[in-house]
Amino acid sequence: MTKRELGRIIKVARLLHLATSFGLLMLPVILIVAFAIGEMGIDDVRDTYSDYILPDVISTGLYLTILAIEMVSVVIVAYILWHMRTLFGFYKSGETLSARCADQILRIGQGLLAVGIIGFLSNTVIVLLLTMANEVGTRTLAFTFTDGDIGFFLAGGLIVVIGWVMREAVQVAEENRGFV
Repeated sequence: MTKRELGRIIKVARLLHLATSFGLLMLPVILIVAFAIGEMGIDDVRDTYSDYILPDVISTGLYLTILAIEMVSVVIVAYILWHMRTLFGFYKSGETLSARCADQILRIGQGLLAVGIIGFLSNTVIVLLLTMANEVGTRTLAFTFTDGDIGFFLAGGLIVVIGWVMREAVQVAEENRGFV
């Protein structure tokens, strides 16, 4: 890798490190604002799941359970942002081909895979919970696999494979350094 190429990587990594740091800071702020303006209330649950027969009253316990399920994705997004920030930190310091970078890439891919899986599972569980109190015949088990879920799943799979390849490349580079 030339100094010019490394310089370009460092420059872009600085910007991306800053962007992911900002994302990590803004994630809780966005959640607080969403709660404060009522964007995550029971009425929003009703709007989101209006295709299904919902109970007349959504209990506080059920609502909090739904929020907890939805927060799993938020935690995973924070996990992904954290590892992206760490990876860009390595890159901005000039470290590009290392086991630490490979591990971060692998973790980012695993996080993306998890977002895709959780997106699918959370909707299924939430619809089941919302309709469980309904009469027999009006309960619903909904399997929804969105474009976003598929995209996260495929991107995550790709990044995981890249992480594995990166680990192998690091080992080969270390072996080659040993011969020199």
